[in-house]
Amino acid sequence: MAAKKPKRMTQREKDSRAAAKKRLQEEGILPPNKPRLNRKKFAAGVWAEYELENPASFDIWLYKAIRATVGPDMREVTAEEVGVLKLIKLAIETRKFHERLKAEGRETYKLKEYLDEVYEPVMKL
Repeated sequence: MAAKKPKRMTQREKDSRAAAKKRLQEEGILPPNKPRLNRKKFAAGVWAEYELENPASFDIWLYKAIRATVGPDMREVTAEEVGVLKLIKLAIETRKFHERLKAEGRETYKLKEYLDEVYEPVMKL
């Protein structure tokens, strides 16, 4: 037997829940509503901080941040974790690309070549 589809809440029920939530927030039981993240401002701020970092020692901090975010035993994978995993995959494929160039005796490449062979395939995953 199929599970019954839940009934839609009436406006009275919605208002009642909203009032209860507001009361619980005022009493300090529930935290206040979190403001939405301004993604553009956040990205600009993080990039500005990144530009000030010492690239020679930044790799260890990046490694620690990655290990704190993802690992081999993830049960549910969030969109944020997929982004981190794509970054890892991009780094791996970039290394392979540069090793292949070195084996071919090349030191330079065209940006389109990198985008077609490395970046686009990873981003389309």
